[in-house]
Amino acid sequence: MDILFYSNVLLWIVVLFMLFSLFLLYRQFGSVYLGTREAITRDGVSIGSKLPEFSAKSYFSNERIPIDSFFHKPTLIAFISPGCKPCQELIPEWNKAYMKYNEKINFVIVGLGDKTSFSKLLADKSLIGELLLDEEREILASCQVRVTPFAFVIDENGTVKGKGLCNGIEHIHGLISALEGESVLVEETNLPERTVK
Repeated sequence: MDILFYSNVLLWIVVLFMLFSLFLLYRQFGSVYLGTREAITRDGVSIGSKLPEFSAKSYFSNERIPIDSFFHKPTLIAFISPGCKPCQELIPEWNKAYMKYNEKINFVIVGLGDKTSFSKLLADKSLIGELLLDEEREILASCQVRVTPFAFVIDENGTVKGKGLCNGIEHIHGLISALEGESVLVEETNLPERTVK
């Protein structure tokens, strides 16, 4: 009887290990898939298309701000989630880019969540630029964004010139370079975990 009990316990341990391994494998395939040109091309509003019109409440002023109020000059728009580690790591890089380019480009973050969740995130970080809150994820859906951090760079007419995952200063520079020439997709092959939480 003891051997039957221990064999069942061992069998369950093996089954749980296999399920955990399958979960990790599934996540890895998702990360690899998200890093391909095909996935980046599919996600987000198409390059050359107009960004959908939207408005959202500003984290800083509590006023509702329409996106077209930024169209007097090119705009970098990034989507972030407060629970997303790469999004949290993007904030210092975002601030550096703002300091370098703010004369030529607007910097707008669309935050997926409410003021409380972003207050916790920004308790020990500063954020330069505008933060618009997408509490109902309507902007996320209308812009066809599926993962964070994801960004668009649009010209002064609201036309998407570049888009892609936005994981740091290199990606920000890549997106901004789209304003100076060819439209670009920002790609990455070694992706950390990205989710919309």
